[in-house]
Amino acid sequence: MPDYDVIIIGAGLSGLAAGIRLAHFGQRVRIFERHFLPGGLNSYFPSGRESMDVGLHALTNLAPEQDRSAPLNKLLRQLRLSRSELQLQAQNFSLLEFPGCTLRITNDFHDFEQEIARAFPQQQGGFQALLCRIRNTDFLSPEAPLQSTRAVLAEYLTDGLLREMLLCPVMFYGNAQSQDMDFNQFCVIFTSIFLEGLGRPRDGMQPFLNALLRRFQDCGGELTLGNGIAKIIHCDGRVSAVIDDRGGRHSAGAVISSIGSRETASCCQEPPPEFSRAAAGQLSFTETIFRLKCHPRDLGLQPSIIFRNRSSDFRFAVPAEPVDYNSQIFCLPGNFQGCDGIPAARQIRLTHLANPQFWLQASADAYRQAKEAVISAQRQILDQLRPGCSEQVTHAEMFTPRTVLRYTGHLNGAIYGSPDKVRSGRCSCPNLFLCGTDQGFLGIVGALLSGTAIVNRHLLLG
Repeated sequence: MPDYDVIIIGAGLSGLAAGIRLAHFGQRVRIFERHFLPGGLNSYFPSGRESMDVGLHALTNLAPEQDRSAPLNKLLRQLRLSRSELQLQAQNFSLLEFPGCTLRITNDFHDFEQEIARAFPQQQGGFQALLCRIRNTDFLSPEAPLQSTRAVLAEYLTDGLLREMLLCPVMFYGNAQSQDMDFNQFCVIFTSIFLEGLGRPRDGMQPFLNALLRRFQDCGGELTLGNGIAKIIHCDGRVSAVIDDRGGRHSAGAVISSIGSRETASCCQEPPPEFSRAAAGQLSFTETIFRLKCHPRDLGLQPSIIFRNRSSDFRFAVPAEPVDYNSQIFCLPGNFQGCDGIPAARQIRLTHLANPQFWLQASADAYRQAKEAVISAQRQILDQLRPGCSEQVTHAEMFTPRTVLRYTGHLNGAIYGSPDKVRSGRCSCPNLFLCGTDQGFLGIVGALLSGTAIVNRHLLLG
């Protein structure tokens, strides 16, 4: 008998969700995580007396609790978790700003439809037809054919500005491709942001992750932190065991990897071609967390999120320079409902597309100088957002693609992994499965759904 029914590589959200689901059904499951904190892309780190969130802007898919068919609500039932345990709070409102046009986003989609009617009256019919196309697309099916989002949008919307505006938040919150994206993925992210809504765990990722860990361990799951998996051992075409970073050998009936397709292939004695042929992701970000002396609302800043682009064309690609200042996302954690008094209430998080190769290859001095230059430029952007905003800054913490690579192992520090997703989660090795970013479900809820779906589809049958 193997040591475990299932071993999971990585304690990110998809790995934790897979572990909870398996442990709930009595499987002997163990998660190995190379780092000392769980969460992967969505984690936290101590900074003074605060726990600073990593990766958390907003939680998508925040449909009303009474909508039992909504993905988030079905997910919570499968994980035996409640909204109150996860402290989920809705956004107040967010803004999508392009030159000459601003659209307001709330968790009531009717509001956004009215915004489209106000700003783009000639596009209402096309927009409604696009919505019908989105709702009738089986975008979660692993067999759904790939389609160009830009081509589909052009079928329905004649106004280029509206097309670019719709792409901006969707690409920022879940696209691994440059300039275009698969329409199925567009449907996933559009639905999660616009049709279902944005929120956040009230006190951030640490209590959110603690709730998941309690659930996993209460079901009998084992978690090992600070010790990852270095090798995946094969025998007769199947995975038979894994070797951890300390040289320990652990046999398993199946292995689920959440660390990425190419990253998983690099661990395998016999790399599955489905994983090894995936292109390395190239898109990454810098993000700076600014602490302020005051609440952003004291400066007149009311939105929860601001998606801003400085030109009428939205460019989502690796910039030639270290950072692309033409587009940005502002996240204001204290402007979510019920979040006035949280430790993060006086933060502004500012995110830009970044050039991974610059940040990964820079010398120590060049890296430090570049971070200082970016923070200086971002302080000017804060003042453009609200005059005098930068004078309220007391501290700044910045992460780069190098940070992402160090703490997640994602090649090139690619936030959303490879552009070549393995949506089935399967490969030629019958007991090796993929969940997480490179399976194709992105974001906090997407990651949880990915881990749950792979377990349901492949390991709980019969």
